[in-house]
Amino acid sequence: MRLGIDVGRARTVAVAARADGAPVARAAVDSVPGLAGCLRSVLTALGPLPEPPRSVAVVTELGRRPFDANPVAVLRIAPPSHPALAPARGPVRLTGRVAGGASVTGTPLAALDGEAVLAFARRAADEGVSAFAICAAGAPARPAPERAAAAAVAQLLPRAMLCLSHEIGSPGLRERENATVANAALGAWADGLVADTTRALAAHGITAPLYFARDDGGVVCAEYFRGHPVIATAPAAGTAARGAVLRTGIRRALVLDAAADAVRCVPVIDGEPERAEPGPGPFGLRMDLGGPRTTVLPYGSGGFDPAAAAALADRERERLPDAEVVWTGGAAPASGAESGGDAALFAARADCGVEVEQIVVATGRAELEALLDTACGHALSRAVAAGAAPGSVRVDRMTHAPVSYLPAGVHRVRIRATGLPSSGQTP
Repeated sequence: MRLGIDVGRARTVAVAARADGAPVARAAVDSVPGLAGCLRSVLTALGPLPEPPRSVAVVTELGRRPFDANPVAVLRIAPPSHPALAPARGPVRLTGRVAGGASVTGTPLAALDGEAVLAFARRAADEGVSAFAICAAGAPARPAPERAAAAAVAQLLPRAMLCLSHEIGSPGLRERENATVANAALGAWADGLVADTTRALAAHGITAPLYFARDDGGVVCAEYFRGHPVIATAPAAGTAARGAVLRTGIRRALVLDAAADAVRCVPVIDGEPERAEPGPGPFGLRMDLGGPRTTVLPYGSGGFDPAAAAALADRERERLPDAEVVWTGGAAPASGAESGGDAALFAARADCGVEVEQIVVATGRAELEALLDTACGHALSRAVAAGAAPGSVRVDRMTHAPVSYLPAGVHRVRIRATGLPSSGQTP
């Protein structure tokens, strides 16, 4: 049995489901200030379960737990650039640039300046900064400079939080660097969230492995979340949309999530939420992390407005005229226990997974196939690191396409690897 908990602004819902996905227990309570209070309240309402859960997955948003952003030191490994391309500010305390990096195709541009890396690390330590965002030009094709720089910083500052851009963002330098900065800044938030959740569960005798919902669907284990929090700051709309599709079986839909403060519309095509274009993320930084395309209709002073929601659906239907409207969320018209618990039920049943993007360069079909096999192996390993059971991992989606503005043979690869949560398998 697996347990999913959706901590919303207005309601907190918990659903326990068997290994075959059938729900066996459900509880919903009004949310209170503070994540831990919501968890304690809903677990009390849920009462004793038929058996201890084998895993617990939590859906929660960045704003549900107050936090102070870590000050971040940004180290860019790249040639000099125009001042307009300097790292974005946000939570950045200091920036530095050292020689090294690679072209988009992975061709080395210069040797990494190791002494300059150490000098920057000392400067950060002097200013009391221990969270580093390390971003090298060309890292999606050649991540070695980032790894070497991180090793140098770790040797000097073993307690530092080191975030490497090739593990987090998309190939675009600015979006990738921004995502890495946000990730480093959210370290304390993630640590506190894991600690609060663990204590609340333990108070109810639940010691099962803990997972958190990703923005784009699926879950990752608590330890992976602590190292990659930026991928799980706004999972509510995507998780609710996937849960609504799971409940209804409708695979081409406009899912309208009627939450506490707004209606969020998520288009779903072939059972998958449509991927968003790059846009603002945490701290207002522009990034591309693959979350769902979401149109938000805030409530006015009168609260939920059925006419405004219908107009939103009509506008979205212009792009997807054959999509069915599916409601979810506690404020949905004629919402009941089922639609109000879509996010929690999906979290209880979700696979653990990661998405990996990189650039590969191949001179022919055989070399491309070999590189794709290597990339798939890397994605499968990342899925295991994210909490998937090794025997269950699989590649369930892979796309690759030539990069049109680069020479022939350069491909952008995107792979999603998933598996059952390591302690959520069928006995």
